[in-house]
Amino acid sequence: MKKNKIILPLILTLFFVSLRAAQTDEIMNAMRDEIKRSMKDLYLESLQKPYYIEYTLKIYDNYHVTSTLGSITSSSKEKRAELNVNVRVGDYKFDNSNFFDISLGLFGSTDEEENFKNRTIPYEIDYKSLRRELWLATDAAYKQVAEILSKKIAVLKNKTRKDSTPDFIQLAPEKNYDTFPIPQFNTNKFEELCKNVSAKFIKFDNIQISYAGLEYIPETVYYANSEGREFIRTNLYSGFEIIAATQADDGMPLYDMYSAYAKSPYDLPREDSLNKGAISIANNLTKLEKAAILEESYSGPILFEDNAAAELFAQVFAPNLAVQRSPMTESGIQESDRYMAFQNKVGGRVLPEYLSVIAEPNKEYYEKQPLIGYYKIDDEGVLAQPVNLVKDGYLKYLLSSRVPSKRVNVSNGHKRGGAAMISIIELLSDKKHRKTRNELIKQLLKLCKDRELPYGIIVKKAANQNIFYTTLQRIAPTHLSQNYNPQQFNLLQIYKIYPDGREELVRGCDATGFTPQSFKDILNVGNKPYVLNLLAPSITSPYVSGGDLYVGASVISPSLIFEDGEIKVSEDDFPNKPFLPNPLTEVQSK
Repeated sequence: MKKNKIILPLILTLFFVSLRAAQTDEIMNAMRDEIKRSMKDLYLESLQKPYYIEYTLKIYDNYHVTSTLGSITSSSKEKRAELNVNVRVGDYKFDNSNFFDISLGLFGSTDEEENFKNRTIPYEIDYKSLRRELWLATDAAYKQVAEILSKKIAVLKNKTRKDSTPDFIQLAPEKNYDTFPIPQFNTNKFEELCKNVSAKFIKFDNIQISYAGLEYIPETVYYANSEGREFIRTNLYSGFEIIAATQADDGMPLYDMYSAYAKSPYDLPREDSLNKGAISIANNLTKLEKAAILEESYSGPILFEDNAAAELFAQVFAPNLAVQRSPMTESGIQESDRYMAFQNKVGGRVLPEYLSVIAEPNKEYYEKQPLIGYYKIDDEGVLAQPVNLVKDGYLKYLLSSRVPSKRVNVSNGHKRGGAAMISIIELLSDKKHRKTRNELIKQLLKLCKDRELPYGIIVKKAANQNIFYTTLQRIAPTHLSQNYNPQQFNLLQIYKIYPDGREELVRGCDATGFTPQSFKDILNVGNKPYVLNLLAPSITSPYVSGGDLYVGASVISPSLIFEDGEIKVSEDDFPNKPFLPNPLTEVQSK
């Protein structure tokens, strides 16, 4: 009897493995065959034939659980399959890419056309159904890119082309694989987790809204192109977010957040750590309600600690470390200052000479902490490579895809979510400039004394852009909604520090004026690196690339002390608080 109990699961496992292998063969064969047919026969009169075709198929599940005050508000599972087709006409030196034509619609098609970017197809697919989807999407893509190339040629007819940088980098055939078993999602376990964490807010009747949510997205990616480059890759993403918001006595909206990200949901922090995160948020908001407003805008030395330092580095400096190419439009080159500060700075100084920056996409853990930015193969089938980005203060290289720039003409395997993107970025310092917290505070107070300032500023926590734009805006009612200003760095925990070392929590202010150039003036750094896993906004706008809005990344940074920075006082009008107290007050008193 015991023998049968062992053999039956083994037989079932082998059956499902065999089934998946058969489906994989069907998918890859369908891609290869349709690429071969399209490269041979796809053309329109008076238009050039494709010189390159690329197919990417993603098959994934999306598990999403949310809870408020100990009750599940939603629990869902969605199965999806999405197809992306990329067709290029012309040649590697000059093709339809790097040209933006908004009249042709965003993300691959107009409303009247077949979609070929993020095209939803049946979840259960076979060779025949996939060939049909590939045929329709490839036809639509070819018609559009052929039109774009014609427009691009027409624009350049009456202009002198100064930039002869090729549009695309040619690569040799290569096949790469990074697959592994996908962990099953225990719905009951994670629903209970969300309920328990969100229940921590029940006793805080001053909190107006609170939320705990978990998302898990396992996916398998199949890729093939006309060069003979292929890959199959397993991707995992898991995230746990906790958010709460309320109002101070004067009506000022206040919010705080906690997030943890990993590949597998079983690598997320344990329940006791998540509970501490929820209680920390509630306690911080309770203190902020009674905290004084910063009476006037501040200009002087600022110490960014831990989370705040990593967020500042992730939001202001790191996005400039990827290759971007300004697209051409009908009116000429579309210049943009979005994360373009370092495009022409290779060889120049961008940090103090005691600081360096490295990219390590192959690093799965940092001191046992999982890194969500870890991956082996990028979205073009190129193996991810470590890159020395900044050495002793000087910019040496940029993260790149197969789209070259004047200074970078090879891919180092960093195309993710539509274009070159940060992965795992670490800010390193020499030993001399690594200081303890007490040493950094001592330096901060000396700088304040030299400038005859009554106090300095310590920032301990900053808002995450993804959570601010997505979850917070979705769950917050109108009177608690927050307006995001891209010129400001949103702060959550700000302290005045006085000459005697006393720290005082303040509210109603954000950092302003910080640019990539500001990082040249970092005086010293802390001696304890902080690991920040985050969903980072795509560096190249998805309106241009057709890619993802946010991509998983990891930033490792010590605390940072700046000689000069600005903290701006909020000048917004505040909405009134609710007239009646929270009904939980009455419930808990009975």
